[in-house]
Amino acid sequence: MRCYKHLGILTSELGDTSDFEVDGIQKLSENDVSDEEIDAEELARRMWKDKIKLKRIQERQQKLALQQLELEKSKTKKMSDQALRKKIARAQDGILKYMLKLMEVCNARGFVYGIIPDKGKPVSGASDNIRAWWKEKVKFDKNGPAAIAKYEVENSMLGNGKSSGTKNQHSLMDLQDATLGSLLSALMQHCSPQQRKYPLDKGVAPPWWPSGNEAWWIALGLPKGEAPPYKKPHDLRRFGKLAS
Repeated sequence: MRCYKHLGILTSELGDTSDFEVDGIQKLSENDVSDEEIDAEELARRMWKDKIKLKRIQERQQKLALQQLELEKSKTKKMSDQALRKKIARAQDGILKYMLKLMEVCNARGFVYGIIPDKGKPVSGASDNIRAWWKEKVKFDKNGPAAIAKYEVENSMLGNGKSSGTKNQHSLMDLQDATLGSLLSALMQHCSPQQRKYPLDKGVAPPWWPSGNEAWWIALGLPKGEAPPYKKPHDLRRFGKLAS
């Protein structure tokens, strides 16, 4: 009885089968169907199985189409990133040539330059006589992004006041851990009393180090009383860097 029921359902779904179309298949007619002898029960069973097979094929095709779409998006993004890197490389070559020409024409003794893109690693260069100082002392690749982040945070605080606390926190969340550590290290040098009076190895935090009970701490939704440990900024977990 179940097969007859399925046959009835399929017949009602197909309607008039004398002339119909199937997705991806040219128009069919009764002449395209063989006169094979088969009872209704067996036909219903075949039709039911074929319907399940068709559904699975369509699902696979849809999945493959989605995968192809994601692959195309990934290729497009990769090509976009490569194009950006090529532009930066061309710009860097142009700057280097201009700097060398400037030294020749203007009798300059040395030069440095640096580019910090929105995404990707900073690029920079220097003349031979100050390259070691630029890389080892200035450390532009590391300190450049940290200086920008520090500037943006300070100006955001001045412009928006206390109400911008949550917004600033979300801006900091976008920074990488290394940049957060460098930013915190730079800010600690300007605190009062001076950080050097409170050696990190002693474990005694200065009065400006958060205790976890401040009003702004609670307003940001941070756990009350759970202050980050007083240690080197780069040794702190991400939560400690953001909170400090």
